[in-house]
Amino acid sequence: MSATSTTIHPNSLWSRLRHSITRNGEPRPLRLGRLITDLTDGIDQHSSRGHNGVQISTASRGTVGSTVFLVHATGFCKEVWAPVLDGVATEPFSWVSMDLRGHGASAAAEFPYDWDFVGRDIYHVLDGLKYDVGVGHSCGAAALIRCEVQHPGSFSRLILIEPIVFPPPFQVLDGPMTAAAMKRRSLFESRQDAFDRFSSGPFAAWSSQALDGYLDGGFTTTDDGFELRCPPEVEADYYRQGSNHDTWILAESLELPVTLVVGEHSNTHNGTYLEALLERFAHVDLHVVAGAGHLVPMEKPDVIAALIDASISELPSAP
Repeated sequence: MSATSTTIHPNSLWSRLRHSITRNGEPRPLRLGRLITDLTDGIDQHSSRGHNGVQISTASRGTVGSTVFLVHATGFCKEVWAPVLDGVATEPFSWVSMDLRGHGASAAAEFPYDWDFVGRDIYHVLDGLKYDVGVGHSCGAAALIRCEVQHPGSFSRLILIEPIVFPPPFQVLDGPMTAAAMKRRSLFESRQDAFDRFSSGPFAAWSSQALDGYLDGGFTTTDDGFELRCPPEVEADYYRQGSNHDTWILAESLELPVTLVVGEHSNTHNGTYLEALLERFAHVDLHVVAGAGHLVPMEKPDVIAALIDASISELPSAP
């Protein structure tokens, strides 16, 4: 993995400082050691080569302790994990998060955005290293399954949050999510304009730190305004390919422990489908997150942080 210069976006730095001192506007205990790390060493930004040479952007912090690797959902970026990582109590621990191809600071790729390629991107980013815990959301969770099955031993445990893993037939589908993505507003007058739109609209239930992370990593300032980094047509193709992979079959080959996380109000992971999905895993625990929908990490980051702590504590060599 070739590292570039260490950088923190000014807004992101302020976000982490503010959220280290308060939660929902109320004072909270200050983790001085972690905050000092943010203010001095910061978060390292890296660039790796994924499958077919596509440039994949990652962020990391720490080199000692238990290791955690995180992969976000379609349409978002690696910075949305900020409140989850801030809530992890285990010390020491180190982490790496990556932007999906075509998202955040990662490069765009040729169509189609095959989900098998995303799993292969993860393997390239791992660069032969084994991580204690892999944490994936939606598409990111499906890609982690593919990586681990194709390269057993990449992880010791997986936390799969609302994984998009459907039974056959495996086929390209233009569904409602594809249509919605194609209509996605991709340009705002300013960061504040985007914040006002999302905080009072579709992401009103999000942690404010997660929303700050999304704005920091998922957008860029251009001559035209504040622009979404993942073009609507890329997001749409991810959804189009969401049923066109055989992860449902591969999942039964997983030999490591899995924590399956779903939102109480999920519109996808419920009923008979959820029961069938649970049966795909040989070693699985189900965790239903009260008050959450599909976007669990952004809505209830403290819950995911606690599950990471629990997974680390169950490792054979837990600190």
